[in-house]
Amino acid sequence: MTTIQTRFHDWLIKNKACIDKLEFRDDDAGCGGVYSTADIADDEVFLLIPYEPLVLTDALARQHLPASISSSVDCRTALILYLIQQRLLGDSSFFQPYLDMVPEKIYTALEFDEEDLEHLRGTNAFLTVKDLKRELRDKYEETMEMASEVEMPEEDYSWEMFLWAETVVSSRAFPAHLFGECRKGELVLIPLADMLNHKSRHKISWLKTPQGLQMSSSEIKKGEQVFNNYGPKSNEELLVGYGFCIEDNVDDMVTLKPNFSRDPDQDRKTAILKRVGVTDETIHYLGQGGQIPHPLLVTMRVMAMNPIEVERYYSWMEDEEQEIIHGDRKEHGGECSPLKEELQFVSLRNELAMLDLMDLLLSSKLKIVRDWEAKLNEPRNTAQKYAEIYRQGQKQILISCSEVIRGMFSALLQSTLSTDLAVEQTAFVGATRGTGLVERLQLAPSSYSIEHFRKIAAKETRTISELKLDAATRVLLTAERIMVEHREASFGEAFLTAFPGHGWGEVKSEEELERDEDEEMTVQMEQDAIVTCYLVYEQENLGPLEAFVTAAKNFDYSSQLDEDMVQDVLDLRLSLQETLESVDAEEFDFEKKYTPKAFLWATGLIEALSLVFHIDGKVVAGVVAPRGESVV
Repeated sequence: MTTIQTRFHDWLIKNKACIDKLEFRDDDAGCGGVYSTADIADDEVFLLIPYEPLVLTDALARQHLPASISSSVDCRTALILYLIQQRLLGDSSFFQPYLDMVPEKIYTALEFDEEDLEHLRGTNAFLTVKDLKRELRDKYEETMEMASEVEMPEEDYSWEMFLWAETVVSSRAFPAHLFGECRKGELVLIPLADMLNHKSRHKISWLKTPQGLQMSSSEIKKGEQVFNNYGPKSNEELLVGYGFCIEDNVDDMVTLKPNFSRDPDQDRKTAILKRVGVTDETIHYLGQGGQIPHPLLVTMRVMAMNPIEVERYYSWMEDEEQEIIHGDRKEHGGECSPLKEELQFVSLRNELAMLDLMDLLLSSKLKIVRDWEAKLNEPRNTAQKYAEIYRQGQKQILISCSEVIRGMFSALLQSTLSTDLAVEQTAFVGATRGTGLVERLQLAPSSYSIEHFRKIAAKETRTISELKLDAATRVLLTAERIMVEHREASFGEAFLTAFPGHGWGEVKSEEELERDEDEEMTVQMEQDAIVTCYLVYEQENLGPLEAFVTAAKNFDYSSQLDEDMVQDVLDLRLSLQETLESVDAEEFDFEKKYTPKAFLWATGLIEALSLVFHIDGKVVAGVVAPRGESVV
């Protein structure tokens, strides 16, 4: 042991610490650690630290700080200021042997310079570190304003000293509840115990005794390093709080916080989520191996709801609340409410939209990480190497979660096509409760396991983009498909006459698909017109969509259209009448077939069942209208 380590050892022994089988030394890389000098049996106590005088507590810190400061700062800041104070005292401080063992700089992410931070850019940690540094600087400025009135000069209590003390606390402090009752957020520093390095999933036990705090663990052989277990920590937590990362960390996570801010239905959607225990502030954690938390899927289903689905679920939520108020139904804290059960699967349209959103979210996040990574140089120091480990972990998690979503999409598509299922249930699940669609699609909660979907993904040869294209072909009714299938018929002729400028039904080049904003709006209007009229057309002709349209007749959503949309639909009908009747007056009979009621029915259906897929940077939009395997 070095002179400093020997002095620390003697100081511990003098103050009644029991460390008979422990010694301190550096490994080959110069990293300090605690090692066993003899075999330590399973559950044998290898360390005892008395509460007094060795443990640095909030109460001890406040005793030595000026009264005006002590009464004004939080627990963490009190400990930080006390550490600085004791370091300034030098050899006259009782804790100097301990402080000599603490590095002068602890390289957590808070100590990263601008070049090091660049290696975190594009990740959650980059923003986290920026925010923490800003918050810590604000706390420092606020603290020094109070300290200026007492004998705590800024040249001594500098920003560098404050940052050092903060990193000591973040990397070494323990929750004070180890000692029993304490204030919320209170921390303590325990000499020697805070020097044991971290080993994930390592067995460790803490025991409070009248003599002090005892530690024991699983068996340790002579000469082996003695480890602590900091608990399940992601690499982001380890990097920011402790200054290191672990390759292939089983506890690593990616944080997600979906954003509702631009959604016109934000208030009602957040109310629905709140009813089932999720808020718009909830942070979701993706884990290794594709671990996607169920509340995130619920959140994304609510995000994917269209206005008609929102109205339906919001009314159900209000019904539940009224039942509770009037005592018609008792709430059971641990059990799912009916609304929770419904949100396990809203509808085929919603589930496809949810999976599309999840794919978009994960792929976008992964792209940002990869794009910034391509701009980075090779790591030049330890901080940058740890940042690289962290980035790789983030990518692995995002890729594995994307695989699970691909498996979910494959399972949904295959189940939809292979199940003998009424189109009414497929397209309109949720319109009435108790349809049993979830069970019939083999998508019951018991089947919603990560392992289940990972196995499906492993067997699925198609990419998520190919699966979306397949789904678009099988269950999505689009204007392009309608015009391709009916280009030579009277329906196609009529709309080529009505909309001659965009070559409906023709294969277009990439250049032809590029449109400005005004042209895009025109195309969207034409698409809506084609699909609206085709749904009316199918009512009379009963072609490939016979089963779908027959079922859809029972669901009239036109009453949920606002006045402006109703007027727009009626105006569209009038604008099309002359052109369509000129092509085929019998086929396009606006008096008997293409009536205002029929147009509004079709528009309501489009509003209820519209779906968008994002495929390799392009958008495929249409109406969910399953046609069955034989028709496809």
